[in-house]
Amino acid sequence: MRKRKRSKLSLFVLLALITAFIVACSSNKESSTDSSNEEAPDSGVTEEPLDISMSLNFDGTEVPAKGNDVQVAIEEYTNTTLDITHMVSANFCERLPVLIASGDLPDVIASCGAPNQPYLISAMQDGVFWEIGQYLDQFPNLSSMNDVVYDNVKVNDGLYGIPRYRPLNRWITMYRQDWLDNLGLEVPTNFEEYKEVLKAFTNEDPNQSGEKDTRGTTSVALPGGFGLDFGVAFGAPHNWMVADDGTFIKNHETPEYFEALKYAREMFEEGVVNSDLVAPDQTARRADFENGVIGFWGESSNTVQSFVTRLKENDPDAEVGIYNALVGPTGEKRLESQMGSNGILMFPKATVKTEEHLLQLLAFFEKLSEQEMVDLLAWGIEGVHHEIVDGVPKHIDYDKYMAAVGFPYRYPLVTAPLEDKMTPGELSELEVRVQELEIENSDLVVADPTVNLISEVQNQLGADLEQLINDAKYKFVTGAIDEDGWHDAIQTWKDRGGDDIRADYERLYEELN
Repeated sequence: MRKRKRSKLSLFVLLALITAFIVACSSNKESSTDSSNEEAPDSGVTEEPLDISMSLNFDGTEVPAKGNDVQVAIEEYTNTTLDITHMVSANFCERLPVLIASGDLPDVIASCGAPNQPYLISAMQDGVFWEIGQYLDQFPNLSSMNDVVYDNVKVNDGLYGIPRYRPLNRWITMYRQDWLDNLGLEVPTNFEEYKEVLKAFTNEDPNQSGEKDTRGTTSVALPGGFGLDFGVAFGAPHNWMVADDGTFIKNHETPEYFEALKYAREMFEEGVVNSDLVAPDQTARRADFENGVIGFWGESSNTVQSFVTRLKENDPDAEVGIYNALVGPTGEKRLESQMGSNGILMFPKATVKTEEHLLQLLAFFEKLSEQEMVDLLAWGIEGVHHEIVDGVPKHIDYDKYMAAVGFPYRYPLVTAPLEDKMTPGELSELEVRVQELEIENSDLVVADPTVNLISEVQNQLGADLEQLINDAKYKFVTGAIDEDGWHDAIQTWKDRGGDDIRADYERLYEELN
């Protein structure tokens, strides 16, 4: 009997153990299934920051120290480590061709101005830089810019960098409203009125100093350009125009351009502009407005506030107004269409060796257009560059913001319009007016039909021929040559290759259309 009872007990224990095992397995399986739907515990392992080296042009006065709070904020948000070389724009433009030829390039490098320059075109055609157009669909922020902006920077229908967005024209003219008031004058609206005001600012003591220490305006000879160029405003083409029969006409060949040139000569003869037109000290001439020497000065819209701030530091009673354009002889306001970008950000293949690396870099710029970064670039750091007033941001010190954020990061790196996404804030009356004029400018622009035409003849001959014409412009304005001398210069331009460039543009335009 006892033996049988022991067997029954053993069997009972065995069945109990099997049941417990099955329940335990089922429980573990359920637990495992549930845990797969939960966040895994933090293992402490994070993705390594992406190292990015850049060379950028810089328009500020002092490069911020490495490791500054703004750059750290960018690095933390984008999970990057940035090694940025800022170079003053003039030096950057001079060194860029040498840098590209050397092949010793960073991950990202800015172009100096438009990419349709001969040395950049050659580099792009030789495969120095990545063509990025095929990847843009993966980046909604980068691809959100106006198609015109992308079209303006393409080379042979290829996109070799991200455009750094700008309005299609940023030209703003500042003037001394207090000087107008002192002389009982109105703001000029056309070129005849403008000339009369310039004469008054030069001769009638607008600052009430009792001395002849003022002048109407200053002209600065930009590299490769002519400082007193009113051609488009007077009805001339922007660089070239296409006649109804498909013939290309250069701006300086038109009677409208010559009328504009005669107007500039009258300004020079009246003494309302500086006499050192050909090779002025650009730094000193740009300071003429803020030092109270001149009453009118034209600048890019993003620099207006800084100019006015520096002027008021020198003369707290100064009052400034701004406008974008004067009505020309055509009865219209006309401005040259710009690229819609301040050059492009390019990715050298020698450094960015793989498609994966390229996509990582594009993703960095994509993140710069996300809300947190947009507000950082637009307003800076709260408590340092902006404060919250009545629930909206307001710059504490605009110049401090520009020095720490605007010049070193916002303008060199922004690749899509901030204004469309930035948190609305409190702007000064001047800032609001600048934004209004930028918008208005887009309706006044005159396009250059050659902006997308890559002419090998132009690349070979264009720089020397433009210099020939620019020299003739200065000579005519300063009285060194007369009207016959001007027309002789145009004929020389034609004979030395101007007509060849024309023929090449006509061929390219016909093929494109």
